[in-house]
Amino acid sequence: MFLPDELLFLSPELPAPPVATGGFARRVYILALAEPLFPANREFLSKVLSAVQLNLDKDTLFAEFSESMQFSFVQELKIKQPEHVLVFGARPAQLGIQVATSLYQPLVFYGVNWLFADALSVLEPDKNKKGQLWSALKQVFLG
Repeated sequence: MFLPDELLFLSPELPAPPVATGGFARRVYILALAEPLFPANREFLSKVLSAVQLNLDKDTLFAEFSESMQFSFVQELKIKQPEHVLVFGARPAQLGIQVATSLYQPLVFYGVNWLFADALSVLEPDKNKKGQLWSALKQVFLG
């Protein structure tokens, strides 16, 4: 999982991530900001993923987190060993991970393909951001 030349630094102990559900058949872990005022977010995400042949319920583990929640995702990486992690509405530090990245720019970190994006409620009405997400998802999943 971790390459021999990767440096790992311990950070302060943070709580475990929220409980994730799904089949995880394609080893894709999705973390999304919980947005109670936008109940259609899950449906929107499902449509987006279907464009790259992913089924939200069967192929992924899906977890929602609150905006104020900080947690350590490192242990979850070790346990679940996802191939891809998609994060909507959070920055790496909120997950207990220290890496510099830009939104919609895939990167490999801890031997995992990561993609950080805006919250789903921000993405859905913004054609430009949806285009950026689509380009990144094609790069990650359709090569």
